[in-house]
Amino acid sequence: CILAAEVEAVVSTQSTGDEIETEQKRQEALNRTRYQNLMTYHGRKLEEVTMEVVENEVDIVTTSKIAGYRCILAAEVDGVKDNGDLVEVKAHKVISHPQQMENYKNNKLLNTFIQCYLVGIPHILVGFRDNNGWLRHLQEYSLDQVEEECRDYWNKDFYMGFLGDVLSWALPQIALGKVYHMSYLGGEQITLEEVEDPGHIPQFFRDHASSCHSKREMVDSIYK
Repeated sequence: CILAAEVEAVVSTQSTGDEIETEQKRQEALNRTRYQNLMTYHGRKLEEVTMEVVENEVDIVTTSKIAGYRCILAAEVDGVKDNGDLVEVKAHKVISHPQQMENYKNNKLLNTFIQCYLVGIPHILVGFRDNNGWLRHLQEYSLDQVEEECRDYWNKDFYMGFLGDVLSWALPQIALGKVYHMSYLGGEQITLEEVEDPGHIPQFFRDHASSCHSKREMVDSIYK
């Protein structure tokens, strides 16, 4: 969830809408198969048994710079290590042949790396399960390890550049105090719609954004 972003002294509030229940998400939930629900259950149980979880997830707000934009980001994190480091936990099927490994690096590790890199989560813990859901082994990665292992498959700079292009396109279209739902539909299809009742964005945050005289004033006040 991107709470605020700045470009050339321009700041706007927006949301990626991960917590918004869209019609598409409602239909997907209705059409979920027993197998899909079981996979979700496996992932949740892995988080519970491997990490110290506080009320299911740890909520964080952090600052980051993405392709030249100053951003304030909110995220849910799966767990906390004994030393206080944040960890993202993922479940994955045991890998038994090279094609599965290629898919794993091109999809699961890429998506998880981007998710963690944006908000500064330093560790990824992957639990590998068999077809019956039994946990067979755990593997922990640092972000540097993921990037090194996947260097022949993808480059993070490409995806950060893509995100910068998306922000350049979106920021001129949004207004202070408003919340937006952005959807990526694949290819070059991106939609940006104002959300009337975004329950996941606190009212005090929206009131503060509306009271600022400029977008620059808003982001500067939050950074302080």
